[in-house]
Amino acid sequence: MATMIPGVRSARTGAPRARRSGPILPALLPLAACAALLLAPCAPAQDIALSPDQARALGVTVQAPAAESGGEVVGLAAEVMVPNNQLHVVSTPLPGLVESIHVAVNERVRKGQLLARMQSSALAEAQRGYLQAQTQLQLAAANLDRDQRLAAEGLIAESRLLSTRASHVEASALLAERRHVLRLAGMSEADVARLQSGTAISSSVAILAPASGAVVEQMAQAGQRLEAYTPIYKIAQLDPLWLEIQAPLARAAGIREGAAVRVPAVDAVGRIISVGKAVTPESQTLMLRALIVRNASRLRPGQYVEAAVASAAGDGHQWRVPNAALVRHQSRLLVFTRTREGFRAVPVTLVQEGPQSSLVAGSLQGTDAIAVAGVAALKARLLGIGG
Repeated sequence: MATMIPGVRSARTGAPRARRSGPILPALLPLAACAALLLAPCAPAQDIALSPDQARALGVTVQAPAAESGGEVVGLAAEVMVPNNQLHVVSTPLPGLVESIHVAVNERVRKGQLLARMQSSALAEAQRGYLQAQTQLQLAAANLDRDQRLAAEGLIAESRLLSTRASHVEASALLAERRHVLRLAGMSEADVARLQSGTAISSSVAILAPASGAVVEQMAQAGQRLEAYTPIYKIAQLDPLWLEIQAPLARAAGIREGAAVRVPAVDAVGRIISVGKAVTPESQTLMLRALIVRNASRLRPGQYVEAAVASAAGDGHQWRVPNAALVRHQSRLLVFTRTREGFRAVPVTLVQEGPQSSLVAGSLQGTDAIAVAGVAALKARLLGIGG
């Protein structure tokens, strides 16, 4: 006898219409089951039950991670540089002819040492201008003294005294300007004093070292005619030195200012003083600047070396693991540690990525054994695939 479903009536008689429920309910059950699976939370268990026989069948092998107290990013390309405040460029103060060169590249010089001499007619003109300014100042001083006496007796107007005083101030400023030109031309205070005493005017310009250091470059030769402010020498203080390190972005994640730096080839040691704020678009590297304070004399400006930088990422212990042991799942990095029941997925943080192995930080122990082969099968079990 057909089962009647309440609320359903025949369109012809208005009486309740019979409907068979047998084929409908079984068809709804799979849909309900699928909806339940979709609504269920997708949170796979972190523990994977696996017997030793099953692990061998899946090709799972384990090994202990190597503990490291501090990570170090090695094999970074770096260039030796002279710090900006230790590099001095010596240029010609006036146009002229280089008469003689007294030092050469690689020589050490002290501050005030004679580097070169040049002949310049502009120096003679500057000296003549200084003597003229000195004479004008003496005349202005005499006029001011006379007008002050006359003004005190009431014989001249006050406006004349003010004009004379202004002329004296202008003459003083002109003399100071001409003296400064002579100092820029390389004349010392003693030379200027001799010029004031009436010594003959000289056209020889002495170029002196502005600081102590080593000559790293020479840009002019004797007999060469140069314009004003043409560079002649570069003098550098070579201790300490900079290292400009190009670190790939993935390997520079854990490097901070103050991190230790070393150049293994020459046993030079320093520290990071700045970390780049922008990435080089072409190479996707980050520029790190280090100050080398020990054995800097073993390095040469412009030299390319390999540097090792201590990583400051993560607190606590860090572990060296093979890259085959690392698994990415739901934006996390995992390793599988062996337990009595099977394996456990342990989150770790990548500190340094290498070609064969990587440095990670996480809740690992020195006695743990992590899976280094068969990791894909363990990940499938973690996702609920394969039983």
